[in-house]
Amino acid sequence: MLHTIALLLAAASSAPAVPQCSAATQFTGTICTPATPGRHPAIILLGGSEGGDMMSHAAPQFSQRGYVAVSVAYFGAPGLPQTLENIPVETIGNAISVITSRQDVDPNRIAIMGLSKGGELALLAASIYPQIHAVVADVPSPFAWQGIAQGYGAPASSWTYNGKPLPYVAYAPAMGQVFANAFTTHAPLDLRKGYDASMQENRAQIAGAMFHLENIKGPVLFVGAGDDQIWNSVALSEIGLTYLHQHAHAYADALLQYPQAGHIFLFSTPNRPMTSAPMGPMTLSLGGTPKANVNASAQAWPKIFTFISEALK
Repeated sequence: MLHTIALLLAAASSAPAVPQCSAATQFTGTICTPATPGRHPAIILLGGSEGGDMMSHAAPQFSQRGYVAVSVAYFGAPGLPQTLENIPVETIGNAISVITSRQDVDPNRIAIMGLSKGGELALLAASIYPQIHAVVADVPSPFAWQGIAQGYGAPASSWTYNGKPLPYVAYAPAMGQVFANAFTTHAPLDLRKGYDASMQENRAQIAGAMFHLENIKGPVLFVGAGDDQIWNSVALSEIGLTYLHQHAHAYADALLQYPQAGHIFLFSTPNRPMTSAPMGPMTLSLGGTPKANVNASAQAWPKIFTFISEALK
């Protein structure tokens, strides 16, 4: 899956890669800069549970539009945790400090965009770091989930802050059953069933695991997929949007939802519609149809670019 998403993100860039892309030196990631001089708005890009610096392939399309685009890896790369457990949110805080000190960045115009678990982390980081003034949360969760381990071990949070694990919603037994069924029957791995069961059985944990979204210093755009086979990204986005409304968040928060699209629709292309992806010996179901994913992607990207531009004016 990791290799597939890397190829997908590379193909998804709507503009050719700019030559001013280079590896970051003070954190793990990639920085792409516009060709024009002066101070620019900046956007931080976070990938999902595939790990590594996958969003580096999406950064050029933002730098072509005038942003200093910065992909930040937070696990699954050399020098970083190898599993998505107890990831320090300070990883993003450090990148923000580096970015805002650059001479080509306007420190008052910083956005963040994350995909899936990266959307979860983007919401968390924006709730902590006031330098962020716009959030695009693509198929995200507005609260912390249990971390994603390799093999068996004691449950842990996905995230830490100030050295302490954040409260999280635990996986229900159904999550293990979903994996066991896919492994033994060779049926596609449908994580949605595990997450749905976990939200139902452990719904009392959600309130304690919610991020303080009311602290975000700018508007939030949630993007949900109605046929998401990883988790119910529409319902999760609605929980986040409702929370913001209940806490009188003073910004134009919104939700884009695409009823027939799957989890990775935003980066789907006609050649790689991403309705499923290989995951070791199994096939991971992502959802949507080739046509629905590609059409939703074409509709969503202009709205996302407009949202970021308006938010950072």
